[in-house]
Amino acid sequence: GGSITPAKNKHISSKSSSIQSDCMVFIDKQFKEKGFSKETRKLLRASWRSGTQKDYSVKFRKFNSWCSRREIDPYSASLTEAAEFLTYLFSEGLQYRTIAGYRSMLSSFLAPIGKIPVGQHPYITRLIKGVFNSRPPKVVLLPEWDLPLVLKKLKQAPFEPMKHAHLKFISWKTAFLIAITSFRRCSDLQSLCIGEESIVVQKKGVTFVRHGLSKQDRPKHFGSKIFIPSYQSDKLLDPKRSIYYYLKKTAPFRNSDSEFENKLFLSFIEPHKPVTSQTISSWIVNAIKCAYNEKDKKFRAHSTRALGPSWALFNGASVKSIMDTADWTKESTFTRFYLRHIDVEVLNSV
Repeated sequence: GGSITPAKNKHISSKSSSIQSDCMVFIDKQFKEKGFSKETRKLLRASWRSGTQKDYSVKFRKFNSWCSRREIDPYSASLTEAAEFLTYLFSEGLQYRTIAGYRSMLSSFLAPIGKIPVGQHPYITRLIKGVFNSRPPKVVLLPEWDLPLVLKKLKQAPFEPMKHAHLKFISWKTAFLIAITSFRRCSDLQSLCIGEESIVVQKKGVTFVRHGLSKQDRPKHFGSKIFIPSYQSDKLLDPKRSIYYYLKKTAPFRNSDSEFENKLFLSFIEPHKPVTSQTISSWIVNAIKCAYNEKDKKFRAHSTRALGPSWALFNGASVKSIMDTADWTKESTFTRFYLRHIDVEVLNSV
């Protein structure tokens, strides 16, 4: 097992300056030392989603920097040092859920203490509970922005008429309308493709088959379809119409020889490669910002995952239909983390 307390005057060898800053590489090295083959190690590493691996690598770089300033070997840090690092994060103002993410990262590569993973050790568990009690997660009751205001702006210039609008604004509007009606994450939108095996267009809307795994997918729950409804009562806010114009605008640079031709969302900047989920997030935020005069006002694209379902609920949609659309398995997920208290009279004015 690993050490509980740090060794006094711990000395780091001259190799410390070249410590691998990617904890996943170190984890792979540990698997190799245990005798696992290259192919087996590849599968073992695949147990962490690519997004989790990237997240852990970013968090480890912060931990590595903290250790370097204290002449600590990050790969053999003791339980006490791990606790001190988490305390440092708290003093930096980080929130409970973020610090809990760092705890998971530490558990992934630090040696267990008495066969107990570092993150599950009673001291660390109690420390994280102390973080929760001292800085409880904020509960957001009200919407972060005004949905009717944004929808009103999307019906005006520079978004309309879409036939003559710039591709940039068509991209922003299409991403926003898909997000607000599908209740899905930006990573889900980024995965959408077109083609016979990926999309079905119907009168009532558009159905996409998601390629790759979603964040909530697991062995007994995966492969859910993403349905984008057609909004017949107001064509200027119809996601199906927006998708049509978006595909029409991007058709000229969807080269049939390109491996990316089937990706739904492409960059409006040459060479028009498929965009990342971060880019889609910025598109959604930019669409929201267009409805506000304050340039410095901050918005989160993920807030559409709260406002969309809340809007649907207060307009008569059943909780079950909302859960199916958003791909939630527990009603508490919606009511605890996403439900916003919206004024029904305001929504009826849209």
